[in-house]
Amino acid sequence: MKNIYLSYAREDAEAAEELRRILLAQGFRPWRDPQPDLDAQWQHEMDGAIQAADALILLVTAASAASTWVTYEWALALGAGIPVFALIYEEAPEHPRLSTIHRYDLREFGDENHFWDHFLADFKRQLEAAAAEKRPPPAGARQSLDIDRRLMPSEPGYWIVMRRGPLQNQMIQLEREVVNIGRDIANDIVIRDPQVSRFHQRLTLQGADYHIEDLGSANGTGVNGLQIARRARLNDGDIIALGDAVLLTYDLVYPE
Repeated sequence: MKNIYLSYAREDAEAAEELRRILLAQGFRPWRDPQPDLDAQWQHEMDGAIQAADALILLVTAASAASTWVTYEWALALGAGIPVFALIYEEAPEHPRLSTIHRYDLREFGDENHFWDHFLADFKRQLEAAAAEKRPPPAGARQSLDIDRRLMPSEPGYWIVMRRGPLQNQMIQLEREVVNIGRDIANDIVIRDPQVSRFHQRLTLQGADYHIEDLGSANGTGVNGLQIARRARLNDGDIIALGDAVLLTYDLVYPE
């Protein structure tokens, strides 16, 4: 199920709700901003929802063109490599950057049902094409392992350290037998990066060692520069890659 972020002005809430219902009926998971209070917590949630999205749909109207928050949303998505699609409802001044994204003009169709059929068919094709571009490299392909190991955990135990990614240098002690890692907040370790799948990989403690397995992620799991196709045992110091953007290390600290 694809996560879709809906970017729109408050004045266009009715149109956004109609689009949300249409996407739900097609099996998508649309996220619609619930008329927030403009505080730091709301902005953090909004940023997380955009970065966790598989695509952003922008409702183009005069109100959205004038909204600094709407501009912030689609600009953040583009900067994160998330596909952006524009649904044009009315004539409105547009930022030049929007001329390069996929556009669907509702005004060009005399029948609204015909428009939605056209939009949904093409939208699905574009999402499939974007997913194909993010597929993992062939088995055996090596990745860059340029990381800084100066920061290391000191307390005895099993540790995951983020060496490259949105929370660089974060150290997480593994205390459960099963640890899920991914973009969705239901995971034990949540990594908000567009290359990380909602449920990307799993660590399982077997005997004295953790083993790692990929959960069918879009961009694959690498260990020490090689893509893994099945469950593999982790060794102290192993480098774990989630796509190309996130690198973790598996570090063991032994009691003195």
